[in-house]
Amino acid sequence: MTRTPEPRVHDTSSAARWTDGVRTANGECGAVLYGEPAMEKVVFEAGRSCRPAYEFRISSPGMTAVGGYGRITDSRTGEVTSTWTDGHGTWARRAFASRADQVIAHELLPAPGRTVNTTLSVDTALDGLLGGTRFTTRATVSNGSGYLSLRGVGRSGHDVVGYEGITRVVAFGGSVLASGATLVVTGSARLLLLTKLDRYESSSTGWIFPALRTALAGLESDYATLFARHTAATPG
Repeated sequence: MTRTPEPRVHDTSSAARWTDGVRTANGECGAVLYGEPAMEKVVFEAGRSCRPAYEFRISSPGMTAVGGYGRITDSRTGEVTSTWTDGHGTWARRAFASRADQVIAHELLPAPGRTVNTTLSVDTALDGLLGGTRFTTRATVSNGSGYLSLRGVGRSGHDVVGYEGITRVVAFGGSVLASGATLVVTGSARLLLLTKLDRYESSSTGWIFPALRTALAGLESDYATLFARHTAATPG
């Protein structure tokens, strides 16, 4: 008799290194989640090769005295859910890489009566990146949403290759402000992060992120709706 693998993996501590993090992927793009609640980190992967592109950082310095950390990875849907508690109750974060929309969705949910206050940025000092990669980042706010964009261009042999990624930041209440190359979120009842990545070609003369941004702007800003569409497109 063949035993079916347990569809959920439970962890009681977060990973300190990205190589030990948990992955969600859809075959075209993915993300590896790791780090403590005060500084959660997401390594985005571009393409089927699962090559690390860059790291997205969620800095919440108020999350220092926490306990009861737990993380569940659902192997059927690829959803990763993290929870912990403090004096105000239970906080949660959940993420998945959508097969239906080719987007990585990440939702931050505060404890009852609290709000999400965080600074979002990118980091490019990762092992495994393309040799000599040059990065350009932009942080903007438009129509109430924040947009954090990155282009990385490097070499693979004699070829110039790279990628572009953009995260749309949707705050429910509160504010989103651009500060240099970062986005600062204050007083949000919940926060939704939607990320798209695409390949950069050496023949490109300008950023392709406007097309990615248009695609993100057209998506529903509701995690449950996006997840339902993802599960409907998931085999088995």
